[in-house]
Amino acid sequence: MRSEKTIIDSLLESPEDFKTEDLIKLIKEEDISSKDLRRILLRIFDLNIETVLNKSAADKGLLGIFNRWSRKQKEKIFWKKIKSGKFSKIILAEGDSWFEYPLFIHDITDHLIDSENNYAVFSQAYGGDWIANILFEKEYIEELSLLKPDVFIISGGGNDIVGNYRLAHLLHRRNEIKKPPEIDLDTLQGKLDFAAKCLNKEFSGLLNLFNLQYNLLINSITPKDKKKFESLRIITQGYDYGIPSSKKGFGIIRPITNYFADNGKWLKTPLLLRGYDDEKEQVAIVTGMIHRFNDMLIEVGKAYDNVYHIDSRGSVNPQTGWYNELHPKSKEFKEIVAVFEECIESSGTSKKVFTAP
Repeated sequence: MRSEKTIIDSLLESPEDFKTEDLIKLIKEEDISSKDLRRILLRIFDLNIETVLNKSAADKGLLGIFNRWSRKQKEKIFWKKIKSGKFSKIILAEGDSWFEYPLFIHDITDHLIDSENNYAVFSQAYGGDWIANILFEKEYIEELSLLKPDVFIISGGGNDIVGNYRLAHLLHRRNEIKKPPEIDLDTLQGKLDFAAKCLNKEFSGLLNLFNLQYNLLINSITPKDKKKFESLRIITQGYDYGIPSSKKGFGIIRPITNYFADNGKWLKTPLLLRGYDDEKEQVAIVTGMIHRFNDMLIEVGKAYDNVYHIDSRGSVNPQTGWYNELHPKSKEFKEIVAVFEECIESSGTSKKVFTAP
């Protein structure tokens, strides 16, 4: 029987050889702790401990103020619906800016609140939050017990990768990569093949960490008392292929917000830092990352009867659908939410993955 330390070392040092049975063993270890997960993060990103302990910027500065204000407004709507008794299902949302973009974009939870299905949505999401923090803090456990929701939706992982230029840690330098002439960057397969050459073993290690975190999150809800949440539907989502860009966009509000958000710092700048100045190559790398992230989440869901996945890959118009590098415009989010509603309202189906058009 391999020790927990040996398994974690394997996850980081030989991620491509990491075995599913090792992951399962690690998940079942009673004494795996947030300290172990932090140790993995430290080694992947060469972070100092203060960076991890200080968590994300989700609750700090201007972003923190906006996040708290937006969550408060949504909470008021939630309790108003509860008091009226006029709601169909209770949804608990936990996650990042795809569920909580505090201003100027109608995000996924906004559209679910506005749904004709009349959902009561309680959001704990924070723009800028990490899946690591969501798991460390486990705020969702208390709300699950109090609210007894019908659906738990979770969005997390994007900020763990792209915050503070961390994407650069996951890439080989461009001058170390040779692109064979047969790779066509205008095709999905070509993008995936090129990305596979550029993403380093730290990215594979991070995917294994995400796999571990999502399994631990799901197990923290269901394992010891399965009857307590036996009817709960858990829904994950894996973003879409963001477009690396430092452009601020057109209009009155959008250029201002993207200026203050410093659009380009999440994807474009870290790619340039590693020498990737070709736009097609930049898009290919992001495509490969998001593709593998979604595949990982779909694989996680297969192990649980009540876990479903929303696959949004390729659903946002790459020319006109993005508000900034990471977030679709409101109307694009609305189309994705229609797939969430399909999943939420489906019952008695063996379908596990719901795909956005």
